Amino acid sequence: MKNKLLILALIVFVPVLISGCLLPGMEPKPEIEEGIEVEVEIKEGMTLRQISDLLQEKGIIDSSFVFRLYVQQEGKETELIPGEYTLVTGSEMEEVLEAITREPGPVVVTYTVAVPEGFTVNQIEARIAQLPFIDSQEAEQAMDISNYDYPFFEEAESLEGFLFPKTYEVTAEYSAEDIVTIMLEQFKLETSGLDYSFAYEKDLTHYDILKIASLVEREAYVPEERELISAVIHNRLDLGMTLGIDATIRYGLEKWNEELTLSDLADENEYNTRVHGGLTPTPICNPGIESIEAALNPADVEYLYFVVTDQEKGTHSFSKTLEEHERNIQEAN
Repeated sequence: MKNKLLILALIVFVPVLISGCLLPGMEPKPEIEEGIEVEVEIKEGMTLRQISDLLQEKGIIDSSFVFRLYVQQEGKETELIPGEYTLVTGSEMEEVLEAITREPGPVVVTYTVAVPEGFTVNQIEARIAQLPFIDSQEAEQAMDISNYDYPFFEEAESLEGFLFPKTYEVTAEYSAEDIVTIMLEQFKLETSGLDYSFAYEKDLTHYDILKIASLVEREAYVPEERELISAVIHNRLDLGMTLGIDATIRYGLEKWNEELTLSDLADENEYNTRVHGGLTPTPICNPGIESIEAALNPADVEYLYFVVTDQEKGTHSFSKTLEEHERNIQEAN
């Protein structure tokens, strides 16, 4: 290889010294920073000259002319493979030639798993089971919390609340447990820097905050109301009042879209916060980071009630007393 490069150097540079002029393909050009990754597309039917000129234009090689000589000397002129390449500016010729004469790797097919804020474990399980390489049984088994070991689980017996909402890209090599693990790792990443000092002052655990965040996620339709709804929840907990949040009843009954009946509101299931005091046994969904932050940073207000008063926008009216709350309900109707 060294002898070949020496011969090339003599072929190229001796005539330059003799003639005192630049060879074709060695015209002065703007400086291009070395070591930068550049996308290069070699199209079907391109000649060696066209490819060499393109590589010089992109700053991958210094001289189109010298590169052509090198390729011809190596006998690789007919072996250049069309395709899209990521090459580095200022590369050695042998590295570039090796890259563009090597068959590109197989195309990797990716699949999207979109998890919106407020999705439940059951909804995420169904979404994972929609992937063509995962069946429903595997997806169901992956939702067993005992498959995983994270310190932030604390006393949790369910993955509810911990599957961080985000759009994930996966391949057919992923198992359902792999996908869940990615979501748990994302939760760890997103929440590791949060300040829990407010929770400690209230004698609340990280898991309690996650439960509150899930209530905020299900109740807040507009971002600016998250801290207000969080404040109502904290204020009612401080006073020993039941939370009275219908989303908890819907979760317990798995009745998200139908109208709740009077018997539903009085149902004794453990998630009914009209009947039972304190927080729910688990979060009722998987909240986003904004709702978790709102649970840790409630607004400094004395509100105890809220009701949707603009159905189109999903905004609430907040009040301190039951009388005000009842007036807001009448106005909303």
